[in-house]
Amino acid sequence: MPSPSPAAKVQMAHDLRSTIRELKDRGLLVAAKWANELLLALPKEHRTAPYLPFSPPQHQVGLSTPPRAPRPSVAASEFMPSPPRFDMEVFPTNAEAGPSRARTRHGIELEEEDDVLDEDEFQLAKSYFDIHELDRVVHTLKNARGSRARFLKYYAAFLSADRKAQESLHHFLDTKQERLALFPALSTILADIGDDTEPYLMYLRGMVHMRLEQRDEAIACFVRSIRDRPYNWSCWSQLAQLVDSADKFIELKEQLPSSPMLTFFAIAVMLDLHTATDLVMTMISELQETFPNSVHLKAQKALVYYHMRDFQTAEKEFDEVQAADPFRMEEVDIYSNMLYVMDKRAKLGKLAHEYAEIDRNRPEVCCLIGNYYSSRADHTKAITYFRRALMFNREYLTAWTLMGHEFVELKNSHAAIEAYRKAIDINAKDYRAWYGLGQAYEILDMPMYAIEYYNQATSLRPYDCRMWTALATVYEGLGRLSDAIAAHTRALLGADRQQTPQILTKLANLHTTLDASRGRASAEGTGYHRKLLALGAKDGREVEELAASYIAVAEWEMRAGSASGDWALAATYLEKVAQSNALQRDKAEELIRELRMREARA
Repeated sequence: MPSPSPAAKVQMAHDLRSTIRELKDRGLLVAAKWANELLLALPKEHRTAPYLPFSPPQHQVGLSTPPRAPRPSVAASEFMPSPPRFDMEVFPTNAEAGPSRARTRHGIELEEEDDVLDEDEFQLAKSYFDIHELDRVVHTLKNARGSRARFLKYYAAFLSADRKAQESLHHFLDTKQERLALFPALSTILADIGDDTEPYLMYLRGMVHMRLEQRDEAIACFVRSIRDRPYNWSCWSQLAQLVDSADKFIELKEQLPSSPMLTFFAIAVMLDLHTATDLVMTMISELQETFPNSVHLKAQKALVYYHMRDFQTAEKEFDEVQAADPFRMEEVDIYSNMLYVMDKRAKLGKLAHEYAEIDRNRPEVCCLIGNYYSSRADHTKAITYFRRALMFNREYLTAWTLMGHEFVELKNSHAAIEAYRKAIDINAKDYRAWYGLGQAYEILDMPMYAIEYYNQATSLRPYDCRMWTALATVYEGLGRLSDAIAAHTRALLGADRQQTPQILTKLANLHTTLDASRGRASAEGTGYHRKLLALGAKDGREVEELAASYIAVAEWEMRAGSASGDWALAATYLEKVAQSNALQRDKAEELIRELRMREARA
């Protein structure tokens, strides 16, 4: 995507300022924060003078002076050249840059007239909203007509219904009862909104449809809202959760406006679908040309490396994000997951201490602290912090998944299953939840369920050898050796240098066992032992680590006979093991004696 022109960047800055005001008025503070950060990421020359317009004075009704357009305040939101003015009862005005909108003789935009009439009630309701008195918001705006006031009323009703549904739960993990408690209230909100096509009300309709598990209707609402208000990142984020395949993304891409926001969306979707590649890096680099100061894009780059399992590079990128904005919390939970996997307990503890001092009431920080306690094997305290994160955000995917992991560690499989199921309800593309369900059912000795859930995990992470290895282990337990071999073979495609020898050893042993049950020597098993020896020689591994493979290859060569077998190679391998401290040394010496007897008879 080509970089926007300077004029396009100026227009972008104006549109962002306008959207920020609208989002703040409607209580969509997360989206407003994101848009504000994006605005500040633009180069300063596109956000400041000389693009400030100066307009004629305002028209005074009843005076003989010429009509005057309203003079804009000297605010950063008005930085665009003004279009021409027309003296009409309703005329395009130059008070704001960008597309002109019709106003009355009093300077009020026609579509905002109801909002002006509701202004006093709206400001009171907004005060109630800011201190979380949600039912008072609904009551104050019960007769509201303006789109802004109606949105705030329905949004407050939505949040109130969600809060009451959570409070009505008899058990924290009772996700089914939570859904049942929500449905009546959400259905009422949906009926009250009706067919209103105002962009923000369309966004709210989409959220309601999403909670009612009406995916197609939610997608249609989000797409329509984005077309009119493309800088509402919360709408893009909700839509991204509903994209469950690359084909679905391609279908939606044709319906969405082509802009930098579409690229942000594409990056989010590809990360969510676990398809992070060099293409995503290219997209991020292109966006950084337009938004060179964006910390969000730096964080996205770190996430790409994290999903590619390049933890060393990801750690450097996360450190740069933290240096650029030490109080940013959006990705700190992912960063802590990575440090946990890397077993960097000291750094994880330092990070938990720093962010706990900033704000321990953020769900991301609660997950960070939970990971810290988990790294110390204090699983009960880790669960306490993951539950605390969910008190602040019931839909917080990471906390549900991590809490499931902790329940697995405590062998509480039933609680783990409930946590994982809730994570899947929030985002069915979370491979960790599917993998966790497989583990939980494996602990419960229900292998068929485990196979089903591991298969779901492999479909989401086809190049993650951990998923395939777990599936292969279940097949082994069921005696389905051919299926286990197929799963381990697939695991090799995504294995790293440490995982490859383990998988090759498994494949060698499985082939040997399978062929032995059929009463024949295992050529395939010997082949994998040869690969292990070649890989070991390349990596400089000790003889003790490869002793089993040396003996397996030597036995194959001895079994082949003097005509076709390489007895000299067998003798070399056996001598290596016999002269080492390997556990198989006695067997190697015995095979050497047998080989010499055969040579003497030959």
